[in-house]
Amino acid sequence: MLGFALSVVLAPSLLAQAVLGASSGGTASPCTSLPFPPSEDDVSTFLSTKFDYIIVGASTDFSSARPRLAEDKNLHVGVIEAGSLRLDDPIINVPNFNGRALGNPTYDWDFVSMNQANAAGRNFSVPRGKLLGGSSAINALAWNRASAPEYDAWAQFAQGNGWDWAGLLPSFKKSEDVSLKPKNPYPGITAAQAETAAADLPRVAGMAGPVVVSYSSIYPDVVSPVVETLNNMGIRTNPEPLNGNATGLYNTLESIDRTAGVRTYSAIGYFCDQPPKSNLKVLLGAQATKVLFRNTSASLTATGVQFIVGSKQYAVNTTKEVILSTGTVQTPQLLELSGIGNSTLLKSMNIPTLVDLPAVGENLQEHLFVGVQWQLKPGHITFDILRNNATFAAEQSALYNATGQGWLANIDSTVVFLRLQDLVTPTRLAALLQLFDASAARAAPGSLQAAQYALQRRWLVDGRVALSELAQASEGVIAPEEGVSYVFMLGGLSHPMSRGSVHIASNDPLAPPAIDFGYLSHDFDVQVLLDVLKYMQKIGTSQPFAGDVAVQTTPATDAAAQSDEALVACVVSSSCEGGDHIIGTAALGPRGQGGVVDSSLRVYGTANLRVVDASIIPIQVAGHSQSSAYAIAEKVCLFPSRLVFVMLEWSGS
Repeated sequence: MLGFALSVVLAPSLLAQAVLGASSGGTASPCTSLPFPPSEDDVSTFLSTKFDYIIVGASTDFSSARPRLAEDKNLHVGVIEAGSLRLDDPIINVPNFNGRALGNPTYDWDFVSMNQANAAGRNFSVPRGKLLGGSSAINALAWNRASAPEYDAWAQFAQGNGWDWAGLLPSFKKSEDVSLKPKNPYPGITAAQAETAAADLPRVAGMAGPVVVSYSSIYPDVVSPVVETLNNMGIRTNPEPLNGNATGLYNTLESIDRTAGVRTYSAIGYFCDQPPKSNLKVLLGAQATKVLFRNTSASLTATGVQFIVGSKQYAVNTTKEVILSTGTVQTPQLLELSGIGNSTLLKSMNIPTLVDLPAVGENLQEHLFVGVQWQLKPGHITFDILRNNATFAAEQSALYNATGQGWLANIDSTVVFLRLQDLVTPTRLAALLQLFDASAARAAPGSLQAAQYALQRRWLVDGRVALSELAQASEGVIAPEEGVSYVFMLGGLSHPMSRGSVHIASNDPLAPPAIDFGYLSHDFDVQVLLDVLKYMQKIGTSQPFAGDVAVQTTPATDAAAQSDEALVACVVSSSCEGGDHIIGTAALGPRGQGGVVDSSLRVYGTANLRVVDASIIPIQVAGHSQSSAYAIAEKVCLFPSRLVFVMLEWSGS
C-alpha cells in the first residue's frame, strides 16, 4: 500500500543518520553512467542510436524486462524515463522508512483525484513512483499473491493464452528469490504444517530470481495476541499462501534483502546488479508526450515517440515496436494524447482521432480501506518506540548503518484475507447478495463490467476468493500521543463494484489527467466496508488482544457514534482511503467487450504498440499488486520469440 504511510515518524536527524545504500552491482553497474538531468549531448547521443524498440517508462515492469530484452545483442533498445535514479537514498532503501517518499516530487508523481461525491466530497492522493524502478521503489514492500481463481479470471478475458494461474506461476517464480531465513514464526501453524509448507515451497516459489524477498526478523509483542485473537474468531493461519489459496491470515513476505537490510526493487535487482549492455540506452529526465504513427493498409504503425527534456521537444524513432510501461494513470493519458481513445473526448480536446477506442481510460479499479486504532496498555514494545525513545532510535540507527539489521530493517507483516462468509452471518450475506445483484443488473449485457460482476458474484458465494483485506500496523498512525503505543489496523474492500476512469483533462501533455475513482458508487461497497469496520472493532474487544487494549481511539467509541448511519457518514465516507493498487485502464480483453489490448498486449487498431503495466489487468485481485506486476513482465518475457522484447514496467505495492 502506498496511500497509508505506516512508517513511524522519526526525528530528521535519525533519517540523516540512516544512509546504508542498496547494492549497485559494483563498478560494472550500468547505473553509474545514467546522468540526471541529461545534457544536450546526452540527448543527442541517445537520438543518434538506431533503435529497434522504444520503451516509455522505467518502472517495476520495465526494469524487470530490460535485461532479458537486451540479451539479443542484435536488438537495440531505447528507454525513456521521466524520473531519476536514487541509489544510496535512505528514503528508498531503509525498510522502516517506507511511506516517506509519498508526496515528495523527487520520488512521486503525486497525482490527485477528482472530488469523490460519495466519499464526503474529498479528493485523494494518487502516489506513483517517479524514478527508475517506479513504485517498487516507494511502495510498502508487501510481497504476496492472490488466489488462483482470480488469475484464472484474467485468462477468461484474454481468451486463454496462458494468462491463468497455471500459466502465470512460472513467471511468479522467475522474478523472486524467496529466503527461508528467518523462518515463519506465526501462531496457528503447527510443526507438521510448517514442514509440509517448507517441502512444497520450491514448487510454488522462486529461489533464484532478481527480487530477494524475506520474512521479518523482528516482531512487536502485539503481533501474537492479534493473530491468536483472529484464530479464536475462526480465521486460520495460512502456512502456505503462495500456493493459490491466499485466504486466511498469514505472515506476508516482503521485498527486503535480509542480509543487507535494504529494499529490493526492480531498478536494483534487474538493472543495477546486472552487467552493462551496450545495446540498451536509458534516458532519464525525459517525459514522453506522444506516440508517433504512420497509417498503413492494415492498421496504425508506431514509428517513434515524442518527448520533452527540460523545455525542449525531441522525437526518437524505432524500426519495430513501441512499448508503453507508464502505468495505470499515465498509459491511458499517453494513448489519448496520441489519438487513441474515445473519439468524442479527443475531439473536445482538439486531438485528431487515429483509433476510436472508447475503453481507453475506463475500468479503473482500486482497493478501498477504512481504519481502526487502539491505544495499548503500558508496557508494550511496538514500532512506536522509535518515535517515543530518542536514545533507542539513535542506537537502532547506528546498528542499522553498521549491520543492516535491527528495527529499521523491519516492518509489520500481518495480513488477513477474509471471505464474505468470514465477515458476516448467513442472513447478512443474503442481504448483501441482493444489493450486489441490484447493482450488477445495471451493467450493459456483454460488457466487460457485466462479465466482471458475474465472476465477483461467483467468488462471493463459493468462498474461494477473499473479499476483504486487513493489515496490522504496530504503531500509531492517527494523531499518536507521545510516550504511548498503539495498534492501527486497515480493513479494505478487495473486489469493489465501483469503477472509475482516467482521462486527459487537456491536450497539454504536461498537465495531470483527470482521475475519478467513482468510490462508493454502489451500496454494496458501502455496506461491506461498514461490515469490515465492525469486524475490526470486534477484534479489539475479543481475547486475548482485548487484554492489551486501553481504549479504541479511532473511530470514536461513544454510543451515538456507533449507529450504522453514523459509521457510514463519519468513518466509511469521511475517512476511507485507497490502497494504491490501481489497475485496469487499458484492460486486457476482447475489443467489443471493452478491452484495450489483446492477449499479446497489443493495442487494438495498431500493428506494433503494446502496453505492459498494471493498466492491462482486467479485474482486481485480493492482494498487493507488486508480485503480480513482476509476474506479468516475466510472462511477456516467456512469450514466443517475436515478443521476447515486450516486458518492462509497473507501479505496484
